[in-house]
Amino acid sequence: MSREKLTGIYIPMVTPFNADESINFAGIKSVTDFLVDNGVSGVIPSGSTGEMVALTKDEQIAVNKATVEAAAGRIKVVASTGAYRTKDVVDMSVAAEADGADGVMVVTPWYMAPNTDELYKHYETLRKAIDIPVMVYHNPYYSTCLMTDEFMAKLYNDGLIDAVKERQADVYRQQDLRYLTDDNFGIFYGYDVCPVESVSCWADGWVCGTGNLFPKENTEVFHLAKERKMEEAMKAHFEKVRPYLPLFTKPTATGLPTPWLQIIKEGLKLRGVDAGFCRKPVISELPSDVVATLKSTLKEYGYLA
Repeated sequence: MSREKLTGIYIPMVTPFNADESINFAGIKSVTDFLVDNGVSGVIPSGSTGEMVALTKDEQIAVNKATVEAAAGRIKVVASTGAYRTKDVVDMSVAAEADGADGVMVVTPWYMAPNTDELYKHYETLRKAIDIPVMVYHNPYYSTCLMTDEFMAKLYNDGLIDAVKERQADVYRQQDLRYLTDDNFGIFYGYDVCPVESVSCWADGWVCGTGNLFPKENTEVFHLAKERKMEEAMKAHFEKVRPYLPLFTKPTATGLPTPWLQIIKEGLKLRGVDAGFCRKPVISELPSDVVATLKSTLKEYGYLA
């Protein structure tokens, strides 16, 4: 079966929660509308940035469905349906297809990393259950599961997957994957810091977490790079993306790692978008120094008076 190739800039959108940690469905609509209005190609609900590990299976299905309904065909929705258990992945993916998703993104099972025989069977079982595109999410930093280019290419060449979000962010891996597959395999750069380099070297798309807060800027850079306007793309990156990156890379004043998820949600709220709260153990409240830097950055971009 021929499936549409996935390309473009996709935002792994946040999942808004209410103060009592229930899902804020009005917030899902607010975030989706904001991203649509800022020109992104698509969204990926309930992924890592969407606090997937804090959602139950039924909640993940509900978040995916609500996002499809909020998008209303204006942009693509690739539903994150990753889970440790193969049965859960299949159940959520079948539901996503039934609810109108344009594809699914499935991170490799985590914690007790499966071997290649087990991984192959995992994705083979999924492929037999649905017809929409499958994007494998390769993120060994979170999942502990490291795949070789050869194995990933085999998954594609055998018809089990259609695209990859490559979180290792290695341009050579992108080149190697293209060499081992063909032009119908969708290769997505899966990090935030080097989109121009990646899109100019084999990547068909970009999955950008910080694009939740700065979607317009990231979309502009992506399209310039995709159109091979490299000098313009590099200039736009240095002027419109690079200035905010320290917000997501620098530790707090007390030396803790940057609270990037909370920054995105608080920043969206400052921009008038109902991004809600995080689920514990993530603490929603930001340190005062981070709040000051966030507000200063948004002012520099003209998003705060």
